[in-house]
Amino acid sequence: MKVSEYAKHLLLAGSLEDKLLPPSRQWEEETEFTSIRMEAPGRSPKFQFSDKKVKIPRLEHLNLQSNRGLSLHHFANHELMAIELFAWALLAFPDAPRSVRNGFLKTIEEEQTHLKLYLNRMRDFGIDFGDIPLNYIFWKQLGQFKTLESFSAVMSISFEGANLDYAQIYAQVFSYFGDHLTSDIMITIFEDEVKHVKRGLRAFERSIPENGNHWDHYLSLIQFPFTPRRAKGYLYLPETRSLAGMNSAFIQSLGDYQDEYTGRVNLESVKKFGLGERILRKNRLDS
Repeated sequence: MKVSEYAKHLLLAGSLEDKLLPPSRQWEEETEFTSIRMEAPGRSPKFQFSDKKVKIPRLEHLNLQSNRGLSLHHFANHELMAIELFAWALLAFPDAPRSVRNGFLKTIEEEQTHLKLYLNRMRDFGIDFGDIPLNYIFWKQLGQFKTLESFSAVMSISFEGANLDYAQIYAQVFSYFGDHLTSDIMITIFEDEVKHVKRGLRAFERSIPENGNHWDHYLSLIQFPFTPRRAKGYLYLPETRSLAGMNSAFIQSLGDYQDEYTGRVNLESVKKFGLGERILRKNRLDS
C-alpha cells in the first residue's frame, strides 16, 4: 500500500474500525504527487458532524461517572478528527519532507491509540461513541490549511498545544476524584501530545524568515477569527511547552496573549484541585 492510499482509506472509511487501521511498517513507492484536498471525511450516519452544541461538564462535576464519560466522548471526537486531518495533510502536502510525512504517520498511529483508550474507558461509563452530537471544530479550520506550515501552526502548535494544558488539567482532576485509571490515560495522552507538538514545531520552524521570530511567524500563519487563544487551555501551563521544545519567547508571548474570551472561565471554582502546582508525568520523556 502507498501512503496516499492509506490516507485516502482513513479519510473515506465510514466505520471506526477502518479509521483505526494502523499505518504499515513498509510502503510502496509513490508515483503521483498531485495535491488532493478533500472537503470532508467519510463517516457512517452515527458519526456525522452536528451543529448542535453540547457543553463539556464542569471540572467540579467530574465526581459523577456519567460526566466523566461525557468528557471522554468530547476528547474522543478530537482524536478522530486529528486522525482524519493528519491523513488529509498527507494528501494535501505530498511534497512535504519525508521526515515530516513520517511524523504525520506516527502521530496518526498514536492518535488511534488515544481514541481506543477513550472508547474503552467511555464504555465503562455507559457511553458509546456517537451517542452525543459530534462537533467539527478542527474540520472548520480547513480554509486555514494553505501550506504545510499553516497546517502545523493550527493543528500542532494550537490544537495539540492546547491539549498539553487540557490533558494535564483532566489528569489532575480525575486523580483528585480518585479515578486513577482515567487519570493515567490522560497522562499517557499528555506525553504523546508533547511529541506531536515537537513534530509540528519542526515543520513550522523550517519556514521562519531570516531574522524573524517564532511568535510573529505564528501570527502570520493563522487567520481571524482563529486566534492564539486556541493554543492554550483556560489554565495555561508554560512548563508543558518547554517540554515540547517551544521557544521561550514564544511561550511568554502565548501566556501574555489575551482577547475577549480571556477570563470567561471561573477559575475560582477549580482552585481546590491545585491545578498548575505540578505536572503529572510517567517519565517517558527526556527532561
